[in-house]
Amino acid sequence: MINTHPAFQATTPGRPVKVVFLDYDGTIVRNGNDDVPEPVRRAVARAIAKGIKVVPCTGRSALGILPVAELLGLGKGAMFIASNGAITGELTGDRRRPFEVIRQRGFDPWAAFTVSMAVEPQVAMAVEQVGVGWRVNKPFPANRLRGLQHLVDERVLWSEHTTRAVVHAPGIAAYAAQIEGTGCTVNRAADDWLDITKRGLSKASEADALRQRWGIHPDDTAAIGDARNDIPLLHQVQHAFAMGDADQVVKDAADYIVGSIDYHGAAAALNSLTLSTRESSQVRVDTGVGAR
Repeated sequence: MINTHPAFQATTPGRPVKVVFLDYDGTIVRNGNDDVPEPVRRAVARAIAKGIKVVPCTGRSALGILPVAELLGLGKGAMFIASNGAITGELTGDRRRPFEVIRQRGFDPWAAFTVSMAVEPQVAMAVEQVGVGWRVNKPFPANRLRGLQHLVDERVLWSEHTTRAVVHAPGIAAYAAQIEGTGCTVNRAADDWLDITKRGLSKASEADALRQRWGIHPDDTAAIGDARNDIPLLHQVQHAFAMGDADQVVKDAADYIVGSIDYHGAAAALNSLTLSTRESSQVRVDTGVGAR
């Protein structure tokens, strides 16, 4: 049973949705997990069968996209947005070279790392090597970074531009504003974890670039998410769904609030966009504040 709020009965959009931007962690899988529940798989398959483009749009690296995309049935030609907008890619269907980078946005992490080391001298730092793994100044927990970890001197970390940097230390999120003040975008993943990308980048900026590439009208877009890095995207699309266990500020950015991940709220959201008729007991979602 899908646990949703009974205040509002979802209705089919007045014009068909053509693309759904779908967050991963906290929305369709638990953080760091790749196991997609069967109701979500079926809902994605139904959306694809209806001609809707389903685009993973996540803070994960490009490597982290792959196992979940396979479970969702996203094959050759499917597009994705990774690293909070720093990478846009296309699945190739080739096991040896599973994706092609279509757009990559890098930045110089030196200033962000300098501030991070000043506020927390023992901070763990990493820079993304797209399709390979990470350069790190000290080992990270294996389940926190996807791909190989290459231990290097700290000076090597900022010797080249990178798509995404990570700083990891107890309480480091308290310094997010100071780090962002160096001229980058900072996304708080946890109290001990910050993701850092090029200034002005977000899931929303790259999702809109894809929408324009496909010639899709803004009214024909939807997104499903649960975290603060989803807020600009929820503001941007026509049909915005927040998970039931999201922070209130995320819910306030959405049009509809669906059930939590335990109750397959993402499946309910997708089904509300694809089902043309419903009984009163089906696919119920609550209205959000919908602050645009």
